[in-house]
Amino acid sequence: MASTTLRTATALILAVLAAGPLPAQEPTGPPPPSSGKRSEGHEVHELLPDLGRIGSQVGFRGGVSWNPYGVGRGFELGGFVDLPLARAPGGKLSYEFAVSLSDGRSEPFAITDPIAYVANLAAGASPSAALAGPPQAPFPVRRSVRTDLRLLLVSPFALKYTLLRLDHARLRPYVGAGIGLVVAITKQIPERDESLQFAGTSPFDDPLIAGLVAQAPELAARGIPTGQGNLDFGAHLGAGIEIRLSRGLSLNLDYRFLAVGGASQRMHALDTALGFHW
Repeated sequence: MASTTLRTATALILAVLAAGPLPAQEPTGPPPPSSGKRSEGHEVHELLPDLGRIGSQVGFRGGVSWNPYGVGRGFELGGFVDLPLARAPGGKLSYEFAVSLSDGRSEPFAITDPIAYVANLAAGASPSAALAGPPQAPFPVRRSVRTDLRLLLVSPFALKYTLLRLDHARLRPYVGAGIGLVVAITKQIPERDESLQFAGTSPFDDPLIAGLVAQAPELAARGIPTGQGNLDFGAHLGAGIEIRLSRGLSLNLDYRFLAVGGASQRMHALDTALGFHW
């Protein structure tokens, strides 16, 4: 039985070797036509192929701001970079990085300085005289000041949608939203010098930190800045219109809203920006 099986296997191997290689199948027609669809990667990297550009923009803005913390109107300067991400219905979606600095000074308002009150008590004034301040005590407790504010917004992430359907009119409306970090530096500026001692200087007639006391005169002499600082989270929304002046230059008019620390503090800004496109 085993010898019969061996002879059968040997015969099959010899038959396969004798047959030789099988001929390849001939094509029955021409190859199918290409779909004509462009590479998706090309579309993403060149959103404006007719101009040979990628649709990016860098710009510098300036305008009027209405600042938080009761400061009111001031001015704002800043800059931004837009980089295209993808096409969107009727337009394009971009990533935006932006930095802006707002500056403002409030209208006068009254504060009560508890450190000046304690200093008057230490100088020998009665409680009522210590609270009244000059001329009954050396240092002013209730006084009129203005808040000086510098507010820096650094927004590392924002999305911007730009409508391209009005390109024939050289107009591009846009909207955007993003998040960022807000650094606020404030100090209170006394309206006038009122101290009977150390008049016109530290501790109570120079710009006050938190409305309480000025920094040491030796620090001021070194040029060290004074003020109270705070770092907070911010979210911003914006809308505007881009007026294309030439292939590589535009004038942007926009409005932006900034919420600092949730919605407890708000800033509004109306800006004019000059954009450079590539």
